[in-house]
Amino acid sequence: MNSFNIYLLFILTIFPLLGCQKSNKSTAQIDNKSYINDFELLQENPNNDTRIKITSPKAIIDPTINDIEIYKSSIEIMNENGIDFQVESGNATLNNLSNNIRVFNNVNISFLKDSDYYISTDSFDWDLNTSVIDINNPLAINYKNTKINASKGFYNISSSILKIDNTRFNRKINNSEGVEDYQVEIKSDFAKWFKNDNKLVFTSNEKQVETTIKFLLTK
Repeated sequence: MNSFNIYLLFILTIFPLLGCQKSNKSTAQIDNKSYINDFELLQENPNNDTRIKITSPKAIIDPTINDIEIYKSSIEIMNENGIDFQVESGNATLNNLSNNIRVFNNVNISFLKDSDYYISTDSFDWDLNTSVIDINNPLAINYKNTKINASKGFYNISSSILKIDNTRFNRKINNSEGVEDYQVEIKSDFAKWFKNDNKLVFTSNEKQVETTIKFLLTK
């Protein structure tokens, strides 16, 4: 057998072995994760007397990075009076080491006492050891005939106060016959929504809040 044939036989022999090793390595990495159907996690936060319940039809636990990937997540934040608000999203990632959760992909925050009131955004981050939810993305607040847009916001669970920046408030007012009568538009640098009183306060750096009322001609 000449040297070329020996070299060819060596190549043909080693390739299947390398492929087998790579396949075994990939299998080991996949098997290292845990795939859970009907996932449910209940966690208490002693710092603000709240409980967080996370449910999902599917979750993947990766112990190498301490992450839990949650799909079509539903998060309920409960206090002593029951459910405070609920978050629905396409995805969420919970890091067990830092106790931080990132919620993203079509996020809707609803306050269950009034189903018409909800906040929509792309994502938010929350350190579960604190009371502050950081909505570091544009958000829209929807309530009946009212819509408020803002560049970002923070919600404090303990005080039930939502702070938002660069706000634009729009409300349609209907008359007694249900016909749109006029519109109200308010622009401000900042706004606060007090959940318990359902009150909005608008402020600006130069104490100038721009308000526009558009009266409509109706028959």
